Amino acid sequence: MKLLVAADGSGQVHDAALPAVSKLIGDLDQDVEVHVLHVVHAASEAWSDEELKQVIAERTHELEALLAASDIATTLLVETLPYGGTVDHYICLRAGDLEVDAVVVTSRRATGVMAGLLGSVAQGVLSDSPVPVLVVRPSDDDGATNEDEAVAERD
Repeated sequence: MKLLVAADGSGQVHDAALPAVSKLIGDLDQDVEVHVLHVVHAASEAWSDEELKQVIAERTHELEALLAASDIATTLLVETLPYGGTVDHYICLRAGDLEVDAVVVTSRRATGVMAGLLGSVAQGVLSDSPVPVLVVRPSDDDGATNEDEAVAERD
């Protein structure tokens, strides 16, 4: 089985996504290949080529440190969003390119009226993914584990 984990650099990949992947892997009786993808939205910033290289190097270093603390073997992909693209669409394209069986995304925890809604990237991936999507919500601020993970299958 191949999984693609979308990483936004907020630490949710370590705190929420990888624990959910670990739980999923523990329930499977097969080898699992895990790709962690972080997309740098360079077009939204006024970065020079040199600044972009530095941003990519910094984000790679930060994510490598987060992933090193996990017991899951992963392949890290830090890629630049093509001009005119959206992050959610790019994640779906890469899911197809990598021929993964499922995509894992985290969704920021909302409160009040917004509690049932997903973040825009998670919603976009959920809507357009060619493969099943596991949406993982982070733990509550008090550290309680969150059992309301949502799974949606796309045909």
